[in-house]
Amino acid sequence: MFQSLRNTVVARQGALNVLRRTVSGVPARNLSFPAKTGSFATRQKAIRPINSYSFRHYSVLTQSAAKEYKYQDVKKLVQEPGTALLIDSSTKAISPALRTCRFKSSPGAFDLTEEEFEESFGFPKPAKDQPLVFYCLGGVRLTAAEELANSFGYTKRGNYVGSYEDWVTQEHAAKKA
Repeated sequence: MFQSLRNTVVARQGALNVLRRTVSGVPARNLSFPAKTGSFATRQKAIRPINSYSFRHYSVLTQSAAKEYKYQDVKKLVQEPGTALLIDSSTKAISPALRTCRFKSSPGAFDLTEEEFEESFGFPKPAKDQPLVFYCLGGVRLTAAEELANSFGYTKRGNYVGSYEDWVTQEHAAKKA
């Protein structure tokens, strides 16, 4: 009995090696084979990966030298209009009074003509040398928007890392004091 079990295992290993050699262009680490799961009464097949790897992807295109803005920096920009353009990169506008560019739905926004940009977003297209400060609701999308501006030649870029959530918290604390 032991010999027949050993022969079965050797035969399965041989079949697996043949299968690995015959699949052209697919590395062995990407192959998946059915695995038996469940009890004998309800035997089901599940796919289990062989040597699977996982990777983490971030929403940063390149490393940039974008300036980081804090609450006090943005407060000065708001009090002195015209020094920099604050751009909301949220998927939904935080406030209708703020300038919003939805870069997720229109990643080529900075490549539009001045007329197309103003028609799409409701404010004039910024000059390449105008300071741009990106923010969003929680600080997730602003880096991707800033990197897109970088790829279209905008040189003076910055990120308000705390974003709108930090702004609301700081403003609320200032009103209490």
